[in-house]
Amino acid sequence: MNYLLAGFFLMCQLQVHSQLKYTTTNVGLVKLIEAKKYAGKQFQLVVDIKSQPADSISGSAIMSLQTKKQDWDYINSARQGARVPSGTAGWNTYTVSGTIDAEAHKIWAMLVTYGNGDFWFDAVRFKIKEGEGWTDIPVENGDFEKSPAQNPLKGFKNAESATKKGVSASLEKESGRGQFLHIHAEGGTIVNTALYGNNAEAGSYVTSAGTKIYYEIYGQGEPLLLLHGNGGSISSFVGQIEAFSKNYKVIAVDTRGQGKSLDTTTRYFSYNQFADDMKMLLDSLHLKQVSLVGWSDGGNTGLLLASKYPDYVKKLVTMGANLNPSDKALDKKILKQVAKDLKEMKDQKDADPVVIRLMEMLLKEPNISPESLGTITAQTLVMAGEHDLILEEHTRLIVASIPGAQLLLLKGQTHNVVADNPELFNKEVLEFLKK
Repeated sequence: MNYLLAGFFLMCQLQVHSQLKYTTTNVGLVKLIEAKKYAGKQFQLVVDIKSQPADSISGSAIMSLQTKKQDWDYINSARQGARVPSGTAGWNTYTVSGTIDAEAHKIWAMLVTYGNGDFWFDAVRFKIKEGEGWTDIPVENGDFEKSPAQNPLKGFKNAESATKKGVSASLEKESGRGQFLHIHAEGGTIVNTALYGNNAEAGSYVTSAGTKIYYEIYGQGEPLLLLHGNGGSISSFVGQIEAFSKNYKVIAVDTRGQGKSLDTTTRYFSYNQFADDMKMLLDSLHLKQVSLVGWSDGGNTGLLLASKYPDYVKKLVTMGANLNPSDKALDKKILKQVAKDLKEMKDQKDADPVVIRLMEMLLKEPNISPESLGTITAQTLVMAGEHDLILEEHTRLIVASIPGAQLLLLKGQTHNVVADNPELFNKEVLEFLKK
């Protein structure tokens, strides 16, 4: 399970945080909202955005981050985001919703641009669920009507992100809308890592049971398959591909219904289907005995591929995998939050049916018996963070069920160590693969 899908699904899907690391013109403007007195309540962050990116890998989004007493002490399990889809014209309203954590003191309402182009923001609203309705919580100058022309960034935290070379912030007016914020960005250097997941030169498709699976290949050497978590994409491994491709032929995949692997079916998603998709991909590449690194739901798929088709996996690394969606595997709060967020999404008229199916899978899948893992012949490393969403006892059950498997609990790390501490994760994975 991917923690970003437990009430904060979209952030993982969008991988905005990955893009922010690799373009010099990125902007992240923050409105701070007091949250402590609303602990446990549902919220909505709503913003109007107009977006004109200069290329296919630039864009804009909104994010909500919850922090503890110290502003930069993020609650990693409470990130949400919503990106403006490419090709969207004119003004549109975007919403992220979730529940305020018991430890939250503030919410960062963040206006994000990444890459180059022109991006406009207006009407930042914040709402709290009270009974059957929603109560508006004032956001200081959320409509920008009081912003001074000489200082359009007044009232923002992290305003320096919009004052770097190539970026300008200004105020504009429009009949019927009033004053709003305009971010212009050009000349940003986008390095190769920002292209992961959108690289035509490295990318290909393979047809598998009603859909086309998209993948990209980097490097030379023994094959290494990378599988992202639920709602993720190839760009989930933006911190790994370059490091791994120095020694391996990296095959990074967008799982069915995610990234550029658009699913055309309507049936429920399952990890068994995902594992069969990977077998189909490997067959098309005439590969067996590959190494596999699976993060979160990618680890679940890796376990099934290695147990159903032992000849296909030589070495297996799972990070934050689980065998079932019960409270024996995950914290009850996580399961409750997923169910709540799924209900909210189903109530939205324009909700993406693929996203709903992915979220439904979190409550119904996987269904892997510990005994079935006894067929795995791959050398296996089972990893989890010390503060993972997957309960330690459950991680130890996975290790005990796989012949000869090794356990590695990463001290001080969370389920998101792949993105938060790629240097540590890469070091441990490469040491295991090279043994």
